[in-house]
Amino acid sequence: MTSARDLSAHLAELLHRERAALGEFLVALADFDRNRLWVELGHASLFYFLHRELGLSSGAAFYRKTAAELIQRFPEIVDPLRDGRLCMTSVVELAKVLTPENRGDVLPRFFHLSKSGAKAVSAALRPNEAAPHRAVVTALRPTAAAAAPVLAATAAQDPILESPFHPDEAPRANPVQGPTPPVPAPSPTLIPAPARTRSSRRDSTSSSIATPSGRGSSRSRGASRRLRSRTTSPPT
Repeated sequence: MTSARDLSAHLAELLHRERAALGEFLVALADFDRNRLWVELGHASLFYFLHRELGLSSGAAFYRKTAAELIQRFPEIVDPLRDGRLCMTSVVELAKVLTPENRGDVLPRFFHLSKSGAKAVSAALRPNEAAPHRAVVTALRPTAAAAAPVLAATAAQDPILESPFHPDEAPRANPVQGPTPPVPAPSPTLIPAPARTRSSRRDSTSSSIATPSGRGSSRSRGASRRLRSRTTSPPT
């Protein structure tokens, strides 16, 4: 029965072979790209050769393409890739900052780093790139409360500006407050109807009361005759 220690040693040996095979694959891929042999196979670039011819995913093809191009410029990254000091996912960030002048100092800073750690080192080494922006200037109409201190300070410096208009000119609309609002038209005055007197109410009541037999009309006529006789006879 195989023990856990034996299996661990076997896995470590397979991992070493995997890394060595990856290094050999990248070296061969760099030579393949240097001679542009992917053109003879009808591919537009090395990426399409890896993706379509070898069947790698887009991410795996991009990592290996970047590593093969970096090996052509800096062959010293092959040994770190073979022994596992340099991870394949950190090669992309290393390619952004590695130059012939800083290769001796920058390359060791990426050893044993994850993808996020490599991004942090790359961001620290690269100068800050300002994002493109566009300044848009819009004119804002000041309110009366905001413009009052400015007008007061201007009037204190120039006595002519104390009045809203020049003496020789006609009054103008206030540029801050805008045009003067129209004056509303006066509402019509309601005249109350004259109060009705007691005699008028009596006359209207007596005239409005009528019966089919005419009794109401004769009764009202008799009352009116007696009223006229009382008002016309002189006092005794």
